[in-house]
This record gives sequence, C-alpha cells and structure tokens, in this order.
Amino acid sequence: MVQLKEKLTDITIVIFVSSAKKQTLTPLIENKLPIFFLVAGKRIIDWLYSMAAKIGIEKFILLYEKGELAALREQLSNYQEISEPIDKIGNFTLFAYESSEGLSNNEITALQDQLTKYSLWIDGNVIFSERFFHEFLQAGLKAEKLFLIKQNEKEINEESAGIGFLERQYLDYALMGAKTVSDIFKRVREEISKESKITTPYVVKETEFWQINYPWELLDANQTLITYIEKKLEGKVEKGVTIIGKVAIGKGTRVRAGSYLEGPLTIGEDCDIGPNCYLRKGVVLGRKVRVGNACELKNTIVEEGTHIAHLSYVGDSIIGANCNFGAGTITGNLRLDNQTVKSKVGTMVLSTGRRKVGAIIGDNVKTAINVYFMPGVIVGNNAAIGTSAIITRNVPAQTFVFVEQQLQTRAWKPKKTKK
Repeated sequence: MVQLKEKLTDITIVIFVSSAKKQTLTPLIENKLPIFFLVAGKRIIDWLYSMAAKIGIEKFILLYEKGELAALREQLSNYQEISEPIDKIGNFTLFAYESSEGLSNNEITALQDQLTKYSLWIDGNVIFSERFFHEFLQAGLKAEKLFLIKQNEKEINEESAGIGFLERQYLDYALMGAKTVSDIFKRVREEISKESKITTPYVVKETEFWQINYPWELLDANQTLITYIEKKLEGKVEKGVTIIGKVAIGKGTRVRAGSYLEGPLTIGEDCDIGPNCYLRKGVVLGRKVRVGNACELKNTIVEEGTHIAHLSYVGDSIIGANCNFGAGTITGNLRLDNQTVKSKVGTMVLSTGRRKVGAIIGDNVKTAINVYFMPGVIVGNNAAIGTSAIITRNVPAQTFVFVEQQLQTRAWKPKKTKK
C-alpha cells in the first residue's frame, strides 16, 4: 500500500474517454467506449475506480465527446445515485468537449475549477495493475512533474504512453487544444524546457501497464491482471465439479457436473456452464454467458449474453456480446509454423507480437455448426457464418458468409445385412 495518505485527497484522476476511440480497435469500440472493455472480470473503469478508492482517491473527471452523454451515462449506471445533476454520476464528473478540436478556453476554465493540487491524466484505452498504480503515484508525488514514456528510448522526447502525473501549476498553459495525454505533455515539456527545467520521465521497462491500441493487447493485460482476482464461489457448483487455483464465480451462476475449472479465471453472474466443460487459465466470462457440454475455453474474454454451444473450442480470443456459436465452432490460435500470428487491421497486416491469437469477434455474431476461424481473423458486428465455413480472412460487419455445396446424387440400393 502507498504510504502517501496525507496527500491522496489532493489527487484528481482525469480520463480522456473519447480520445481512445481508435479505428484500430474495431469492432470492439462500435458499441462501447474502451473504458468499458472487459478485462479479468472487470471493466477498465472498474479497475481504475477500485484501485483509487483503496487509497482514498475518489475524484474522477471524464472528458467525453459531445453527443456521447447518453451512452456514457448508460454504461456508468452502476455508479448512478438518485437525483444527481446531469454532469455527475457518483464520484464521476462529466465534461463534454469537441474531441476533434481539443479543449477550448471555456472548457479549460470549467475544468480547472475542479482540479486539485495534483492530477493523474489517463487516456481511455489505458489499463494497469495496482502495483504499477502505487509505484507511479509514489514517483509522481516525489517528482511533482512526471510522465510515462514508451519502451523505445528514442521516443523519450516525443510522447507519453497515455498516462501522466502533474502538479496543477504546470497545467495552466498545457490544456489548450489537448485531445490526449500526449498533447498535454508535449506542451509541458516545451514550456518547462524554456525555463531550463526537465519533466521527470518514468520509463516503461517490464511493468504492468498496457495501452490498448489493438484488440489482442487486451489479452496481454488479461493474462496478468487475472492473477490478482480474489477467489469467490457465489453461484451453484454441482457435485462432480473440479476447481483448481483461484476461481471467481458470480451470483446466480450454475456450474454443472463434470466441469473442470483451472484458475485463475472469472465467471460472471447468471451464467450456465457445462456439463463436462474445461475452462482454463485466463478465461473471463461476462454476465449471462452459456457454455455448453464438452467445450474448452482458454485465455479468452467472452462478453455478456453470449452462448457457446457444445463441442466448441475457443482459445486466446475475444468474443463480443450476444453472440451464438453453433456446435463444433473452433478458433485456431496457433500457426503451423509456430511463428507470430498476424492480423489485418483496416488495410494493414500487422504482427500481433503473440505466438497465440485466436479470433476477435464483434457483437451479435452467429455461427452455424462446424465453423472454423483461423488465427488472427477479425469478425465485425452482426455477421453470420454458415455451416462448415473455414474463415481465413476478416469478415466485415453485417455480412453473411456461407459455403455453396455441390451435392451429387446417384441410385443407392443397400445390401441386406445378415441378422
């Protein structure tokens, strides 16, 4: 725990919610903002909130793009209190701004009235562990001007990696036109350099911090953060279920006989698992997920309302909300040549940096029986895949992919069998 109790009330956390709506995160961003991505059993915003609350930080400011208020309020409904003003949700204060233009004079004036002595600025696609959070705050309060840079030391003077810590005096000239944390820190560095002062870099080496720019980076964060979950068994676990390691099972969930759960993994509320399922390390199931008989899941995030039918395998994948997988749906997650998996994002073919990546599936996707996804494919929202299709490339949203069979017929006269 951080030994900074007398100073923690002087910290405000400010999140650029809309700055992280990058097209490289399609289809995950189409129905939710990145701060609501599911990682290790919690939304990113829930991870940030719970870590901050433990050490006494309760003041959050969310900077969102004008026109997104209704969606933001809906997704923050768990924090809603009765009779709150339109710009408040629990401990969150909401500020609208034109994300294409950045913060204006009027918006900055209103925002500065809310800031405390110190502020932690975060882009909405950033997530980190509690250990990193404590270490970063300790370094920030010691330096009073701090920013995070990427692993490449050549970028030390270029930009922060989506998180930074500053004393209020350094923000007076840094917020104009800001759209991201990097915008703020570039201007701070420019101004401070004129005074022969230097902002303190916090270099990323091997640390529990992730900037989610591509969908598969959620899997990197998930593999580490899930080791921090607390064991809980609040649902109904039938006789004959085997549980090994840290497993969290939510209220209203039923785990049927013969299932084998190898943690760390998390299962949300009102799920139905098994019988005879194998859930392996890194599995994260949202609310009301159904996993049918004889399925195997490994290091996979499944959003709420999705059904994965019997005899399916899903590994190193991200599955959206309200999907329905037919029996025998398989996600390939390993290349035959054992090389790093590549994925096509927009017009670019990129290395994922991972040896194992399955499929990235959007919301409301349906598959028929015996559908196969090759490693690294991305499927858009509301797509459908017909029987026996082998998906080797990305599927756009609102698309039905199917195989046309050419059936052959001939006369058939079976021989009588001896009794």
